[in-house]
Amino acid sequence: MKKIYPKEWLELHPYQIVDEVDRYYTDVANQIYQVLNTPLADGMFEEEDARYFSLCLAAWFEDVISQVGIWTTFTATCKKRYGNWLPFYPLDENYYPDEINVEDIRFLLWHHIQFSSRDEGRIINPENPGIELIANELYCILDEIYETAPENERLWLFMHPEGKGRWDSFEKYRLVLQWFHYGSYFNIENQEQYEDELEETTSDLSEDWQGKKNLLVYNTYTALMLQGRRDLLSLTSCEWLALWAEQNNGPQEWRSTKEYIESFFLLTGEDDGFLYLQDLCGKDEVYRVAKDSFDLSSIKERQVGESVALCTLLHYGKVWNQIGIMSLLPSLNNDIKQAVESLRDKKEHRNEKAVYEDFIRATGGKPFYFCKSRKEMIGFLTHEMKYRTAEGLKLPSIGAKHGLILMASPRTGLYIQTQLCECVKSPDNPFYDAKAAAQKAHSFLLSPDVIPYDLSCMLQDKGMLPDAMLNSLKGEEYGRKFLQQNAHFLTDYFFHRCREKDYDECSFMLR
Repeated sequence: MKKIYPKEWLELHPYQIVDEVDRYYTDVANQIYQVLNTPLADGMFEEEDARYFSLCLAAWFEDVISQVGIWTTFTATCKKRYGNWLPFYPLDENYYPDEINVEDIRFLLWHHIQFSSRDEGRIINPENPGIELIANELYCILDEIYETAPENERLWLFMHPEGKGRWDSFEKYRLVLQWFHYGSYFNIENQEQYEDELEETTSDLSEDWQGKKNLLVYNTYTALMLQGRRDLLSLTSCEWLALWAEQNNGPQEWRSTKEYIESFFLLTGEDDGFLYLQDLCGKDEVYRVAKDSFDLSSIKERQVGESVALCTLLHYGKVWNQIGIMSLLPSLNNDIKQAVESLRDKKEHRNEKAVYEDFIRATGGKPFYFCKSRKEMIGFLTHEMKYRTAEGLKLPSIGAKHGLILMASPRTGLYIQTQLCECVKSPDNPFYDAKAAAQKAHSFLLSPDVIPYDLSCMLQDKGMLPDAMLNSLKGEEYGRKFLQQNAHFLTDYFFHRCREKDYDECSFMLR
């Protein structure tokens, strides 16, 4: 078994020099790692995953001891969103949100095992007895040192700025945002997502783009830092820091930094400190953007009233800042106008809303329609919705025993569900099979490859997936009840989505 060294510990921290506190927690990580290399944990992790979990759990322990507030922000938001401090486990008066608890360790252990199993498509049962045994063992180690473990003052000060104006600049905020998104123990998927998307973006570059590879790297890194949502609660890191600031009396500037705008902007004015950009894809609002957030040398040829910028703005404090790479276009020509209109359509879900309205009109108010045959599906699309099938379009085939479901929402538009239709319980579904649903319906809650998030929420809210269950040693009924009770969290977790952002805005139309 390899030893974990302080250099690895520093990878989860926003500084580069090791002190005694770092050595202490590196030793804690090694104690955790030893437990994960005993027969008790056999088969749970590959070696590198075990090392990483050991570091992350030690960093979680450090967070709680030092009262940094990342974990308590998560549990407080869980309580508000899901009705409990943590998903899955029954908690009583012996659970203390600001201390260490065995249930916290069980949850984190499940989370890391599930993350390492995603590529295999496995669903790890949170009540796995092996997870509970390991969590109890690790809790005993950490509980023994709970009263004597040192606080990490450097980390606390990094997240709790002291002194007026310490974190009053946008650049300082970016340091925290970057570390939280890519470096903290809490966001275990973000670095992998960045590496995956970077490989996809740069693997087959044309010769013209080879010289701009560094720009693409920077843009991918920055875009995911703003837009990525592969974290617990499925929020952006800006939204997460806003939550943290609200919970921990953090800077007011952090609390208001929740939104970014990616759009085409017309340059409408300029003064000594700011550029004034009019959003061409939104409500035509003009944004006052700090000049020092631009690389002005790259936009020397800008012309007020003519130049169009394709960029991303982030609101911080009382002003907007440009972040990421920026393309400056000389004028609003026809090609740019078409791109502007296309982006506006995408942002407002115009096409999806139009299709949804046509669908609802055709079904008499229902957001779903069951088809027994391909002929019936084509008939519905052409006669009821008045759509013409585009030449060369291949519609999905339908198995004689399973049928399919046409569904629609204002966010997704029309969706043709060709898998697992027998799992959906409805008087209109002739293919519903309770036995098959008991085996497969969980996919509607846990697999984004099967169905879009908002439609999964719709089926759940309408009670159309009552048979969905997880295998449990306590029996089918318990496995069904367990999944239904935790469906809200689990769907958010596996889809990297949440209702307040991805469903609530259109759910009133689906009822």
